[in-house]
Amino acid sequence: MNNPMKKLLFFFICICGCWGLFSCDDYDIIESENDENMQVNPERQGATPPTIDADWQLELIPDVGRQADNLFVYKDQKYNRMFSRTQGWNGGIGGISTLLPDGSILWAFNDSYFGVVDAADRARVSGNMPQNALLIQRATNGKLGETSDDLISLADYVEWSDAASGKYLWGRTYMRHPNANKNDEQIANGEIDTGRAYCVGAATTVTGKLQIIWEGMTTLNGLIDGMTLTTHSLDGAIPTHRYNAQLNDYLPQSGDFLCQESKTEYLVKGGTFFGQALCNGNDGHLYLYAAKSNNIYVARTKTLDLGSQWEYYIRNAETGIMEWQETFPTNVELTRSSIIDNGYVAIQPTIFFDDGIYYMVAQGGTNSTEVYVYTAASPVGPFTNQKLLFNLPSFIDKVGITTYSTISQVNTHPALSRNGELVISACTKANATADNFTYAGSADFTRPYFFRIFNWKEVYK
Repeated sequence: MNNPMKKLLFFFICICGCWGLFSCDDYDIIESENDENMQVNPERQGATPPTIDADWQLELIPDVGRQADNLFVYKDQKYNRMFSRTQGWNGGIGGISTLLPDGSILWAFNDSYFGVVDAADRARVSGNMPQNALLIQRATNGKLGETSDDLISLADYVEWSDAASGKYLWGRTYMRHPNANKNDEQIANGEIDTGRAYCVGAATTVTGKLQIIWEGMTTLNGLIDGMTLTTHSLDGAIPTHRYNAQLNDYLPQSGDFLCQESKTEYLVKGGTFFGQALCNGNDGHLYLYAAKSNNIYVARTKTLDLGSQWEYYIRNAETGIMEWQETFPTNVELTRSSIIDNGYVAIQPTIFFDDGIYYMVAQGGTNSTEVYVYTAASPVGPFTNQKLLFNLPSFIDKVGITTYSTISQVNTHPALSRNGELVISACTKANATADNFTYAGSADFTRPYFFRIFNWKEVYK
């Protein structure tokens, strides 16, 4: 390894230890040979698959014997290609999606990779790791774009014009913690805060504004300060592709798209992150979900404004009845207040309403490849009737190393559904820190991979 590359690798490893050309991408996803070893369940041979448009670029995942007979799971190679980036943002942990009023999608990520990726071998050439990032998948005349050019990073770049610069298309953290440790000169130089950070959570729109929940935390031990709320304007145009000489990054000012209009620091103080997922309960409340110790808990707002009073659904120790309280729950109170039934365990939930039923889709515990669905009559549960949707693949479609050490951030994206199917993404992590950087295929760890599940309600028949 040459000296500049060694310096780059050392720079990245230091960052990870502390927590972590204007074309987009023409890289083709490479099919993993390992998936050919999956065996088809004979019971499914007579099942009729859904009608698939070739433009969707879906690839069937063979059944491994645990899915419902008429349920079909596909890798979404169109979205996998769209998130295979070579410029600016090129990977991140997370992938929470929020539908905006014009049909665009807000994508939220935590620790993210910025810089340049070699399109041929998918290795990261240079870059840095901001603590959070926002992207917009823009819609035109209400139609959602699904190409690389439609996925816009709302980035504050360190260097945007000089491709020969060692910091070309490095990014800065979108929302810095108020107690972050870097000074203005260090931030201008492209350095990233350590010690304190915001993790981005769910978002919603109310009265023409976008509201985003952020979790303030100490990165070394994961201790949570509380939840912060920001409100952003949806006026102005979504920036297009790369920016011009008058706008060399995206720090929106008044009148611009996503200009921050207010910030309520520690709207809620507490050590559990309510806001990993959000559901409009169709009853005048927003419901906010927390995953902790493989259990799910819920809070709600008084109104559809996230800035209104929050209440928490807690089981009374004496009566055993679930009740709403305004005081933030203790760990003891939470322990007895999970909203999933029968001792089920789950993390990273998505809750949505469909045909009179509330569904929860969640990963079956930390680092589990199993994705489950649950049902309830109410957004507060109890969620029961656990059914397996599918198993996430054990190998990634990429060059270089195709195995991974962990899989997480299993998010469901109702706004991406075309014909009632479920759209799910998951992020993987490399076996070793160095595998994220200088090796072939390194840029395809720590990024979302997409799946579409058709006939998913068959699990309840």
